[in-house]
Amino acid sequence: MNSEMPPIVTAREYQAAIDAVQARARAFWPRIASDLGLAAEGTRFRQLLVNSRYQHVRSVQEVKTATGQRYVLRAAFDETNAAGQFKSLDRHQQASARLSAVPGVSSPSILWRDRDSVVVLMEFAEGDTAYRALSLSEYGFGDRAEVLRRIGHAVAALHRVSDVGEQRFWPKSFLKQVSTQAEAVRAGQFHVLKPKRFLGLCALLHRAGRSARGQVFRGAVEHGDLHLRNIMMSDTDVSFIDYSNHKGIFPHRDIANIWLSNCPDHLAANGRQPGFGGVAGADWVAFEDGYGMRLTADPLFRFFFIWRLFKLWSALASRPSDQHRRTTDVVAGAQNVLDALLEADA
Repeated sequence: MNSEMPPIVTAREYQAAIDAVQARARAFWPRIASDLGLAAEGTRFRQLLVNSRYQHVRSVQEVKTATGQRYVLRAAFDETNAAGQFKSLDRHQQASARLSAVPGVSSPSILWRDRDSVVVLMEFAEGDTAYRALSLSEYGFGDRAEVLRRIGHAVAALHRVSDVGEQRFWPKSFLKQVSTQAEAVRAGQFHVLKPKRFLGLCALLHRAGRSARGQVFRGAVEHGDLHLRNIMMSDTDVSFIDYSNHKGIFPHRDIANIWLSNCPDHLAANGRQPGFGGVAGADWVAFEDGYGMRLTADPLFRFFFIWRLFKLWSALASRPSDQHRRTTDVVAGAQNVLDALLEADA
């Protein structure tokens, strides 16, 4: 089954597909309850958020038993990527086990896994998303700097327990992709928004790659989809969910993704002084304090931050900027980030 939404369906047909996926996931509950010694009767299910592109093939539901126990039931039925998703679940289990010894940082334990499909029952992660925690700080609910320090500290812990040893960075494979994309734009074979600016971004990446070439760093298996909606925060705990990687070893990519995956949401606003890449300087200070490293001064992190912008800009090519307000905002945000990077590079 294709993991993208079918090209021509009515809203009713698409909703029917979503409903079918929810029912298909719930059908596993009697077997799960039996295996874990839980009461199957009287259980309530509540649909949780899923990326809108995958609602017709993936399900995330809160499960509340008749005795008040809470779990999360996750299921993915996009079989074309099943092998990778099985490996990502292995990655989640490994991180969960290793973080169990780290106070205040965790990943929900996987309590049950189906052997033949990507269906799991997990512990329920208490609290709210880091995205919401940061947003609420704008209205005086919590200290923004402390939220970012806690996030930085937790991400550092995740990377420490995922350590793969000392590595040396060679940018050739990344820069080959950049050159191929740039050549396609010049030839009119790949249509990006603001093509001249995109080519300037490609040139900036080559310069950043030269600066980072040969740098020694501590490798760590990446989370793979580390954004603020995949980080849960309570008063006492920071927890990671939705792992999407099992082999990438550049922790810098995780951190760049935090700031740019929801661009422009996390850029400097409300009168804040912008710092590296258009992110508020005070936000960088707080996050770096928690992470324990001056990331914005590190050539390798700077490379991967620019790389993440390159991936974002390339993805915008498939979005009609004149038909979707969110896309328009992302385009403007991406340009602001590029302006800040070029200014820093001057």
